[in-house]
Amino acid sequence: MADNIAAPFIPAQYIGEATTTSETRELVHETAAVTFFKAAVARLSDVNKWAGMSGSFSSEFQLTDLAGKLAEGPAETGMYIRIDIPGPGTNAGKGFDWVKIEQKEHVMLNEHQEVFFIRARPTEHPIQKSAGIAHFLRKEASSSFVLVRNGATITATVYGRNEVPNTQTADVGDKIRNAVVGSTGAIGISKLQWKALVKGLLE
Repeated sequence: MADNIAAPFIPAQYIGEATTTSETRELVHETAAVTFFKAAVARLSDVNKWAGMSGSFSSEFQLTDLAGKLAEGPAETGMYIRIDIPGPGTNAGKGFDWVKIEQKEHVMLNEHQEVFFIRARPTEHPIQKSAGIAHFLRKEASSSFVLVRNGATITATVYGRNEVPNTQTADVGDKIRNAVVGSTGAIGISKLQWKALVKGLLE
């Protein structure tokens, strides 16, 4: 049911891999669920604490402003997330992978159903855009971090869509690195990480 509610907010799948990682929690009654949902939204918006919820497999996540400067507080549309994946980083991203938050929304569908989501896509380094996409996936990929409340039931899901290794970059080192990372289970490791994150959001 949560997938049906979230579907209008998830990009269509048309190339590469698609992953869906979910966790659900039932509250004793809807009033408790409303309060819990607000707390979960606050946790999801605090990107800098994602690694703490994602366990030993986790990359490090750091919110930055439009100039790539470290930022605190909740994520907002237009901000960047700097990702430190275990192992070598990208030259295009000055040692990191980068995504940009393209949309953050809280939608009340009716009295009993609401959706909160943050959607991000691979992007260039904020101040080194000419180097191309600084991520091991191509720009078509997206990650949607979604919370759904359906009555007293809350579901946290990470939807990965159109995940294709970024081997179109001009930098030879990045091309090799992205091919290796993209083909040796980084998406699988991400799924383990996202499973820990969605569990952490609902604790």
